[in-house]
Amino acid sequence: MIVLFLTIISVFNVGFGVWALVNPPQVMEMMLEWQGSLSTSLDGVLPATTGEFRAVFGGMFLMLGLTTLRALWSPRYAEWLQPLAWIFLGLALARFSSLIVEGFATHTIVAGTIEVATAWMLGVHAQRLLQLREEGDDHLEEEHEEEYEA
Repeated sequence: MIVLFLTIISVFNVGFGVWALVNPPQVMEMMLEWQGSLSTSLDGVLPATTGEFRAVFGGMFLMLGLTTLRALWSPRYAEWLQPLAWIFLGLALARFSSLIVEGFATHTIVAGTIEVATAWMLGVHAQRLLQLREEGDDHLEEEHEEEYEA
């Protein structure tokens, strides 16, 4: 179940990242509408702002998704999941601090909760993969010991 949820989140992150890379203004407008902003006009948005949005939302979410997908099934890459969990916790912390500074927003609570759940699941799955890898290493060590004893 955890791997399925993480796969869905990862695929969403890849899709969102590609969308933000390809068409940042459309993503900005959609986010403003979702959040119920008074204005959804992007008339005053400068190219540098669009570039920052493309980098942070496009690049970061694309790589979060791709890296998580790469590491989900392989004990060899289990360590990759732990820093990803911290990144998701950082995103959640920023969102929840926004609740204190800017006030209540349903979008912020939902997104922050998903990010906390994702971070927790990444941590749990990383531990499972590390344990599998250690068991595999123990098995390999036993095989080598048998070879030396023979």
